Amino acid sequence: MSTSLPVPGNLAFAPGAIIGGKYRIEGVLGAGGMGVVLSATHLELGAHVAIKIVRDDLAQHEEVVSRLLFEARAAAQMRSAHIVRVLDVARLDSGAPYIVMEQLEGLDLAALLAEGGPLPFEDAVNYLVQACEGLGEVHGLGIVHRDLKPENLFLANTPEGLVLKILDFGISKNLGTSARDPRSTLTRQGTTLGSPFYMSPEQMRASPNLDARADVWSLGAILFELLTGRCPFEADSAAAVCSKVMVDDAPSARDFTPDTPEELDLIIQRCLQKEPEHRFQNTRELSSALRDFQRVATAAAAAAATATATATAAAAGPSVPPGFETTRPLNIASTLALAAISALLVFAAVSFWRLQGRTEWARWSGTSAIAAENFKKKAPNLQATRRAGVSPEPRAVPVSLAAASPVPPAASIAVSSVSSHPPALAAASPVPHYERLAVPEQRETTEDDVEARYGL
Repeated sequence: MSTSLPVPGNLAFAPGAIIGGKYRIEGVLGAGGMGVVLSATHLELGAHVAIKIVRDDLAQHEEVVSRLLFEARAAAQMRSAHIVRVLDVARLDSGAPYIVMEQLEGLDLAALLAEGGPLPFEDAVNYLVQACEGLGEVHGLGIVHRDLKPENLFLANTPEGLVLKILDFGISKNLGTSARDPRSTLTRQGTTLGSPFYMSPEQMRASPNLDARADVWSLGAILFELLTGRCPFEADSAAAVCSKVMVDDAPSARDFTPDTPEELDLIIQRCLQKEPEHRFQNTRELSSALRDFQRVATAAAAAAATATATATAAAAGPSVPPGFETTRPLNIASTLALAAISALLVFAAVSFWRLQGRTEWARWSGTSAIAAENFKKKAPNLQATRRAGVSPEPRAVPVSLAAASPVPPAASIAVSSVSSHPPALAAASPVPHYERLAVPEQRETTEDDVEARYGL
């Protein structure tokens, strides 16, 4: 909540006082040569509002009151988002008129300059374009502001974003900019309305033919200050400032801020021409020139950014497409992993096959070795049996096989001799059921039988 501040004349309203039966005073927002601005709350709606009240001594001048009420009614008809909304107009019991307006949150351009110094030309041009849009509607209603300055261009925080709004149609001054003295407004009772730092030559001469081109001059002076941090015409006194405005040519903004674009400097120079005929004839022309500059500046900035990016890319070497730098290593890693797994599987299969082969070979080799050893052990006995004429135990032959082909005695002996094998081998190779055949009793072999068998 705003705190109560001293105000000129008899306009000291204590917090809690009721104005018009429906506005409760909360504090003082600002004061100027013609009146005071109070912070208040609507009793029924609970809405925060700002109330401008004209000084009692000036309220006695019908011309001042008529002008204030005319401009207030005109502002109430405006629909531009860049004009502060007027909600109500009435009079105090003393007869002093007051205006009820929307209360804004934010800061004016004077405070912005005091906090951060000169603005980037993109921001300064953007603010001036918004001011031109608001003044276009004001001028269309036949009203000249006459007191344009950074203090009266307010950057309001709105749901739509940061919006510039035009304040104070010549009746008040923001106390938050007192640090900018002596460049604060010199509007006082009995002096020319407006601030000489932003006043056109014809306004200083109090020309009766003052028109919208006076506001064009003020906008040029404001743009100059936003870019450089100083006014185009400065001096130690109001009289010296007026002398410079009337006689001296406007300086170039590039003399104080060399990086100011030349095209923008030419626009400022045209606004600050001494003769109104040599300036932009209205805010529509000025806004069109500023927008053209914005388009050219934006295109130039884009081209410069592209050139910088190209040069950087060329210096850095071939660029990798977005995403490829991560995809490619992942594909290589996957391929290597699959190859390793495949090789491992092949190795395992080969090892298993070789292990199985060795097992079978060992089994077969062991069986063969046992059989050979047994044969060697029985060979001498077999030879002795043959020499003695004793036939070994005959081999069992299947019944079906014996019935189909009877075996002669000699053949039976040969078969029995050959088929005799160690018990281990026989046990390792089980055979089907056999029946023992009756073999005729053999007689003792004689030399004649041997000679007949071998053809001797």
